Amino acid sequence: MAERRPQDPTPEEIALFERVANETSRRQRVLDHYIPAMGGFAFPVKHRQVVRILCCDGPQVADFNAFGADDASEYFWSGRTRTLHGSHVHLYDRLWGTEPRMRPMFTLIKDTVEHKKLPFNARSHDLLYSRCSERRVELRTGLKGQPNCDTNLRRALQAIGFDDRYVHDAFNVFMCTGYDDDHRLFYLEPDAKTGDHVELFAEIDAVVAISACPSGCSGDRNKGLAIEVFDQPF
Repeated sequence: MAERRPQDPTPEEIALFERVANETSRRQRVLDHYIPAMGGFAFPVKHRQVVRILCCDGPQVADFNAFGADDASEYFWSGRTRTLHGSHVHLYDRLWGTEPRMRPMFTLIKDTVEHKKLPFNARSHDLLYSRCSERRVELRTGLKGQPNCDTNLRRALQAIGFDDRYVHDAFNVFMCTGYDDDHRLFYLEPDAKTGDHVELFAEIDAVVAISACPSGCSGDRNKGLAIEVFDQPF
């Protein structure tokens, strides 16, 4: 067994996460929302609640942003998380927040994707790619005003009256990525399938914003996502 690192959960925490992930009959669902293809959604999450992101219509990348509930300047830090855990998020990896607290915001406690061997060790649940934006799409295609994650996330936060100035590079759930022999980033179609999902345990009170990424990384068509939030008794 690998030696535990300071950023890793303790054995006691892992035992809790396993129990929360497996003993689902005692949960109470407090949110059930469908994000249409190329859309976005934002919502509050309380400490110790569980967020499920579900590929209900087929494989679809979800750009995930998180913020401290009372301070939008504390937000998910993809770069620090990548430094601590690697280029892709694995079971029991934490999503770390910005300085000065730099504390875990969420922990991945369930992942139903079958992670098969892929070229150049590509893998799902990416921390390499930046979020797509209106300007990025314009540079690539020459088209202005196209759907993008940056706009989706900002509009979703604005819709609930939450500060959108700190929208940031995402945890790209279900996005299958790697880098090749020339050290160039690439993405593949997601290896998730209909019904696959991840669950995130909230380590703090937070606000979450999610975009059903419209950039073309989800296969031959863009699809919707299902979002559920659960209270759990443990």
